[in-house]
Amino acid sequence: MANVFDTIKNYASNLFTGSGSTDFYNSLISGGLGYLGSRETANSARDAASQYASTIDSNAAANIAAGQPWSVGGLGGTATFDQDSRTILQNLSPELQNIYEGSLDRSGMWGGQATALGADPFKGADMFYNAQQEYLQDDEDQLRNNLETRMMAQGRMGTTGGSRQYGDLERSIGRGQAERRNAAFGQSQALIDSLLGREVADIGLSTGLLEIPHGMAAQGMGLGANLGTLSTAGLKSRAAGADTLNKAFAPSTMGSALSGLGNAFSTKKV
Repeated sequence: MANVFDTIKNYASNLFTGSGSTDFYNSLISGGLGYLGSRETANSARDAASQYASTIDSNAAANIAAGQPWSVGGLGGTATFDQDSRTILQNLSPELQNIYEGSLDRSGMWGGQATALGADPFKGADMFYNAQQEYLQDDEDQLRNNLETRMMAQGRMGTTGGSRQYGDLERSIGRGQAERRNAAFGQSQALIDSLLGREVADIGLSTGLLEIPHGMAAQGMGLGANLGTLSTAGLKSRAAGADTLNKAFAPSTMGSALSGLGNAFSTKKV
């Protein structure tokens, strides 16, 4: 046991005296400088990475900002973009807004009338027929009176021949009424079609007006998209330049120097 303690004692004393102390100090200096050099190099690498990440973030923000749509306005209206809420507000000019609202109001009126007529087309036909019959009724009555006057003058009133002639007159009047009734039904259908056509036309006018601010919104989005495309090349160049610069400054001069000094103090074994 004593021999073991003597061996440890002798080894410890040799570390601080003679050739053993020289090896110890060289190892201590080499390890310390190597540690400092490695730490400095690592810190420099982290700083370079942080700077590069910051450049990438800035470029990304610039690219997004350049690609945002533009608000556009003109005589027909406006298209406004809210970047914070990511919404688009489209408006017609006051003059076109009045036309838009008037067209919608009229379309409702035409549609209401067409619905009423379409619910009972025969009632609409009667309306047209009665409007015409009002003017023709006196003429028909006059034909009857004229025939009766002639038959009385000829003494044929109440005779078979007189009755036949009177029947022919009524049938002729009836045929005219039937033709006008059929025509009235066609007029009723034509009116319904016309009302529906007006309704569709006014709706088309209103919706067509909405294309004005919609087109402005598309124009604003196109401007943003074009700017975003044009800025991409420049932003990539900036990122590449920053990358090159960071790689050039990434190795720490102090870290390399300290590591080199550490190697200089290390003991070479032959």
